[in-house]
Amino acid sequence: MQEKTSPKRFVAGATCPECKAMDTTVCFYEDDIFVRECTECGFIERIGHDEEPDDKSKPQMIKVKEL
Repeated sequence: MQEKTSPKRFVAGATCPECKAMDTTVCFYEDDIFVRECTECGFIERIGHDEEPDDKSKPQMIKVKEL
């Protein structure tokens, strides 16, 4: 089976959460999973679609600022 990978794109102004280097972060999709990677230190973060809130029964409160 072959992996589906989108082109890697640099994120302007982004800093790496690990080494704090600026403009070294690339983002891409790998098999429908969002991947963030630092080209300087090798930090990798994968964010999948299976992550859901723990408590679905509790309604979400959205505050609206009055004009």
